Amino acid sequence: MVDNMLRQEVWVDVVIVGGGIAGLWLLTKIRQAGFTAILLESGALGSGQTYKSQGIIHGGLKYALQGAITQEACVMADMPARWRASLAGSGDIDLSDVRVLSQAQHLFAPNKFTAKLAGFFASKSLTSAVHHLNKENIPLIFQHAAFKGDVYALDEMVLDVPSLILSLVKRNQDVIFKVEPISCDEMHVDCEHNLKTLTIYQNGKALNVHAKQYIFAAGSGNETMVKKWNDPVVAMQRRPLHMVLLKMPMLPTLYAHCLGFGARPRMTITTHFTQNGESIWYVGGALAEEGVTRSPASQIAAAEKEMQAVFPWINFSNAEWATVRVDRAEPKVASGLKPEGSYLKHRNNQLLVWPTKLALAPKLADDVLMHLKTMQFTHEWCDVRALRTWPMPSLSKPVWEEAFSCKSVA
Repeated sequence: MVDNMLRQEVWVDVVIVGGGIAGLWLLTKIRQAGFTAILLESGALGSGQTYKSQGIIHGGLKYALQGAITQEACVMADMPARWRASLAGSGDIDLSDVRVLSQAQHLFAPNKFTAKLAGFFASKSLTSAVHHLNKENIPLIFQHAAFKGDVYALDEMVLDVPSLILSLVKRNQDVIFKVEPISCDEMHVDCEHNLKTLTIYQNGKALNVHAKQYIFAAGSGNETMVKKWNDPVVAMQRRPLHMVLLKMPMLPTLYAHCLGFGARPRMTITTHFTQNGESIWYVGGALAEEGVTRSPASQIAAAEKEMQAVFPWINFSNAEWATVRVDRAEPKVASGLKPEGSYLKHRNNQLLVWPTKLALAPKLADDVLMHLKTMQFTHEWCDVRALRTWPMPSLSKPVWEEAFSCKSVA
């Protein structure tokens, strides 16, 4: 611990805890709105769930595979257009420097779609979001004579997540600071449950941070705040995944959901690139959900079997395989399933937030800014001089770089 006499004070409008997509997007939007804000991160920026994302800007179509528009699909429906505007430099945030890996995520079935599902995709409500592709327009991987199925293009672009995080960090690097993990003991609350001071530490230094609003956007790190609140209606749940990565020479580029027999994709495949230009398939979907009880070796064996069944014309014998576990942390839902949208819960001057999906970061920011407006939140005097010598966190390493440099990631 640091002697109290060595502690300095910082005053700011908003403190954000957590340097993933939620925290970084919020930091940008809150500063755009004219408030002073700082972001605190105890790990690497983008670490945790953000860098383990596949980068898909979902429009909700994969959540409607049972043949009906769900509430979850409706919540996601507006997200691709908002992201496209930002990527063009005219949206919520100028993301024109972010790399777009694919303009569309595809949906395919090894065999022909059922008439019911094909009719559902052709319905007027989905004509702008789903397009059936003719043979000459489908991705090259499906132009093999052995493929007998259908392919649809979804209005869901795929982003390079590292370039997205870098874009958000560059514009905010003067207000992002590395701290040691924050404990409940360092959150000083008054008798009315207002958070008066947050004490942070780094390399033997301590600071008392005073803010009008504290926003906790730390993914699984939000569990500290959940415990601090001790509120029976506020809880966190984890829904783990066991993702698969494969690398091999001449690997085709693919961004697609493979339709299975259930309401979720059999596999979701995205292609990413290592620093030396090698192509990587990053695979989620039912394979990742059902693989949480498997060992890495068993999960790889299951993935090899699935790949050969879905792509019988591709020889995977020279592929290198790896797995990585993802601990999806979210607000707890009674059913244990995924929440159907972004989440915000407030307690006096504290906000507990999760986007629940990368694509929902803009909506979460809308919700937070609306809350601040409702609370008649206004900018006041600030002083962050004591943070000038504090370091900025490093950027997280992409999951595929980690996977193939150290096979023990799982």
